[in-house]
Amino acid sequence: MKIRPLNHPAGFTSLGFLGYMAILALLIIGGQGVYVALKNPDPLEITVADYLAKKPNAEWMTLKDAQISLVEAAYKARLGRVAEVFIPIRPIGESRDAPVHILLSTEDQAVAAALKNLSQSSTTMKRKVAAASQQADKLFMRQDITGLTRYGILYDLFMRARLAKLNMNLAEDFVILNDGESPNFTVNLCMVGAGLLIWFLMLCRALSDALWRWRRRRAFHRQRSQQ
Repeated sequence: MKIRPLNHPAGFTSLGFLGYMAILALLIIGGQGVYVALKNPDPLEITVADYLAKKPNAEWMTLKDAQISLVEAAYKARLGRVAEVFIPIRPIGESRDAPVHILLSTEDQAVAAALKNLSQSSTTMKRKVAAASQQADKLFMRQDITGLTRYGILYDLFMRARLAKLNMNLAEDFVILNDGESPNFTVNLCMVGAGLLIWFLMLCRALSDALWRWRRRRAFHRQRSQQ
């Protein structure tokens, strides 16, 4: 009997390095999300002034007595349109000269349109404020803001670094609050489960490959002993 080389058919678990990276990302992101959801069962209600006096150990918050101004905002553009707006949050009455510790991130189209209109208005501050008030009255009237701060090892460092370079008078430890976002335990738990499932399938694939190679070697040595 002559043994011929056979190609072990590759399956979807033969992802190699990409597979391990996918597992790592799912476990890290999902695990952090599960931890934050368990840590923050309800949003912490706190005034912006109290937040700045002693920053709490919480990611999900309702900031009360907030003063926000589109005049100081920056935005991220994608495909020629405003995709995300970053607006400083201050305690009511705080001077614009004070460092910004909290940035509100929103993708609201009305806010994006207001910011675009504001950027195209006259360069004088008076006209900018007038344009902003005409386009974003609801934004200026808003006093309480609920959202989830960005967190974790895979935090958006690139965007944070870009924002830090802007002339927004940002504090070194500033945070970004995603408007209206809340912890999602179910989604993050599913991510952890998916990571564990992929790891298990890749482990089974590796064991199957090892068993297949062992059988090939045993058959090869058995043939040589019979010759």
